[in-house]
Amino acid sequence: MKAAIFDLDGTLLDSMWLWEKLADNYLLSIGIEAPKDLGEALKDLTLKEACFYMKEEFNIKSTIDEINRDIEKLLADYYANCLQLKPYVLETLEEFKNKNIKMAIATATDEHLVSMALNRLDIKDYFEFIQTAEHVGLNKSKPEFFEIAIDRLGLKPEGIWVFEDALHCIISAKKAGLKVVAIKDESASLDIEKIKEVSDIYIDNFSQLEVDRLWKNY
Repeated sequence: MKAAIFDLDGTLLDSMWLWEKLADNYLLSIGIEAPKDLGEALKDLTLKEACFYMKEEFNIKSTIDEINRDIEKLLADYYANCLQLKPYVLETLEEFKNKNIKMAIATATDEHLVSMALNRLDIKDYFEFIQTAEHVGLNKSKPEFFEIAIDRLGLKPEGIWVFEDALHCIISAKKAGLKVVAIKDESASLDIEKIKEVSDIYIDNFSQLEVDRLWKNY
């Protein structure tokens, strides 16, 4: 193992609960009651894609940029002040650093929100780069998204592991030739059996990760 590509939300950050309720809270703020299946419809979309979906689906008069701006105000407060790391993340990052394993973040979340959280938690310097879906113009369900990250790391895919919680991202990472450690998150509970089937390793949290085994044997 020479490098690790980390997802952010649901993998490093305990934050999926926020995203699951975000659209509901926004719609309520403009007087619309969200349908029960809204979360399922939005779960694989970037924030901009979700704004477009809601504008069309609920006939919202605001522009997509205005919707995005209002939602980002809700998000910014949480990323800047509230969200915390999942268990044993900091210890794992430090162990990877000590073994000279390159690290990067690949996420669907906008970079300014990512930076707010990483700076507050004092972990931004662990990572070579932050790759967002918006910056590369691809969502994480596309293998090409991960291929760009591979190129940026300058390594062969067989030396890189991806750390992910979401099934669609795990599938696309595997299609890009990467090995995957799946991290348990409640947001992906309906997909858990498929996630275990597709990923190379499945863990409940980072305390179960055998870093020495990955480092020496892969």
